[in-house]
Amino acid sequence: MNNFIKYNNFETLKNYKINFNCFNYKDYNSKKKEYELHKNNDNDNDNDNNNDKPIELKNLAYIDITANQYPINIQTPDMLCLFGFNKETNQICLQFTNYKTDQRMNLFYNFIQNLEYLQMKYIGLNEDNCNLYNSQIKQDSNMKYDPYLIIKIPFRNNKYEVDIRNKGNNNYCSITNLYNFTKVRCDIYIDKIWKYNERYICKWKLSRLLIL
Repeated sequence: MNNFIKYNNFETLKNYKINFNCFNYKDYNSKKKEYELHKNNDNDNDNDNNNDKPIELKNLAYIDITANQYPINIQTPDMLCLFGFNKETNQICLQFTNYKTDQRMNLFYNFIQNLEYLQMKYIGLNEDNCNLYNSQIKQDSNMKYDPYLIIKIPFRNNKYEVDIRNKGNNNYCSITNLYNFTKVRCDIYIDKIWKYNERYICKWKLSRLLIL
């Protein structure tokens, strides 16, 4: 099972250049959604001189996000799956346990947070409208517990597109049998920032999960 989790450690991406490409709706009112690359696209994450900020694009559909033009696929540290699998949202929540004292968890937390900050900057958001970006890092209102990261489970063709195994054996496990406070290690990825109802969201998705 040592080779089950395949993506690179997240730390290998920390010096990569994050690239963005904006795609607009060809015809927003059409029932069949088609997209085209924005003509004046600037895929640099430092777009202070770019007049076509995504927030100003009326027909923006989504923004591709890559690292050095490669997909952003990473391996998480060992984390707690707090609430098991939520069947209503097709999501799990991975806690940044002891992120203030655990050096590696702190690095991972900052890596995820900095990626979100880069996205917000590229979109053209600032302190006045940063609430238009839906962060995937969540925390209880009293900040009593460590924050957690929301992970989406891809569901296509009436099935979950995820591979789950138990460290003790090579048997396949169902995502629906994932319970509260299970310790896991995951392969996760992001690929697009979607604009929906004038808000922006980039969801981390699960590819593989190893129950520890």
